[in-house]
Amino acid sequence: MKKVYLAGPEVFLPDSVRVLNQHKAICNKYGFEGLSPFDGEVTGEVGLERARKIYLENCKLIRACDIVAVNCNAFRGALVDDGSSFEIGFAKALGKKIYGFIQTKKTLPELVQLKIPTSNHTSGYRVDNDGYLLNEDFGNSINLMLEFAIIESGGQLIEGNFENLIQVISQSLV
Repeated sequence: MKKVYLAGPEVFLPDSVRVLNQHKAICNKYGFEGLSPFDGEVTGEVGLERARKIYLENCKLIRACDIVAVNCNAFRGALVDDGSSFEIGFAKALGKKIYGFIQTKKTLPELVQLKIPTSNHTSGYRVDNDGYLLNEDFGNSINLMLEFAIIESGGQLIEGNFENLIQVISQSLV
């Protein structure tokens, strides 16, 4: 049974254990074993030592998996969760196959403008309130480094939800 690491901001939900257990059940339904970030052995540590242990355990889980399934929806802003972004890069460096899902595959500038205020700029691109251009307009839906890490791994970024993603993974392995 192939192991799928469940990456995404779901760990920050108030009912995160329930949601991740649902994701594990969906994995099982399609013949996979889901590995949650909560499956690491983190006990007793506090503060930065706890954070370090979570990091080490999540890296161990990614190493132990065959596939990484990532929630690429915007989190606490307009872009993919920072931790999930790291997990994509780490998985790519390890040679893991990576699949991601996003609710809607609009272009990155369109998605950013849905989440944060922007204004016109003389360059022809829009700028955010910090003055940064929204110029990553190549048709990608998430940061190009993340999207191409997913694609180059042999995976896909799909429009849909977690179960849609697991269906695609299942079909791609036939």
